[in-house]
Amino acid sequence: MDMESSLVGFLSAIIWTMKWNHQPASYNSLILPFYLTHLILVLSGIPSSGTFTVSGPLVQPIRAWVGEDVQLSCHLSPKFDARGMTVKWVRGPLVVHLYRMGQEMEEVQAPAFQGRTKMLRKDMAEGKVTVIIHQVQLSDTGQYTCYFQEGSFYNETSFHFQVAECQKGAFSVTGPAQLIQAKQEESVTLSCQLCPKMDAQDMTVNWFRNQTLVHSYPAGEKQQESQGTGLQGRMELLKHDMAGGKVTLRIQQVQVSDSGQYTCRVQSPDSCDEAHIELQVAVFPLRGISK
Repeated sequence: MDMESSLVGFLSAIIWTMKWNHQPASYNSLILPFYLTHLILVLSGIPSSGTFTVSGPLVQPIRAWVGEDVQLSCHLSPKFDARGMTVKWVRGPLVVHLYRMGQEMEEVQAPAFQGRTKMLRKDMAEGKVTVIIHQVQLSDTGQYTCYFQEGSFYNETSFHFQVAECQKGAFSVTGPAQLIQAKQEESVTLSCQLCPKMDAQDMTVNWFRNQTLVHSYPAGEKQQESQGTGLQGRMELLKHDMAGGKVTLRIQQVQVSDSGQYTCRVQSPDSCDEAHIELQVAVFPLRGISK
């Protein structure tokens, strides 16, 4: 890339930042050294990186119910390491999450998102970036933009995210009335049932522990099941009874830290309901253990 093109790219990056940046002066003081460093590289004749494109979620728009934890992902094409890039998520003029030079810049987040977002880095080396928004609200609805920048080159993709109140009525979800008890290292099953009985295979099933998403079974063939941290690799959704409306989560090698209130939330395109199940795990056997 010649110097003229590099300068054009550099100026474009500044314009992009000014367009989206409605943050206090403290943010400008953080980002300015980045651009000054790049200007020195451009003027010294060091070439910029090659071009890339950014793609968003396969299924759009993204939909969620109030109170859920939602993962929003985007990825680079061709695949290459994004760990050294600047990655920015915005909703309109608001900064949802900013990652720069290996650090997450929480101080520049919009107040509405502070303390509610987390970026998953495990797939960044492959060019995939995922941000989690915890406890989504109706006000989180809107158009989101995922932006990548390396050197003077940047690209972005946008998609719509829609949050709605859970509408009850088409069915109800029930769970066991009694406390579920287990001994550490055992396997335990947690079940809930749709009433009236109906096929749950094409519905979305989310399991939460103490309001934190631990397992997600999304409706739609293009989406894959996902698991949260802590219980990852030890959970399995048993599907053989889902056609009859029974949803069962198996947890293997349970730990004392797995204790808590579990929520089984089932949702169709126009309705949802949930049931709560209490799990208690102990190091030694408990009286009246129920699996």
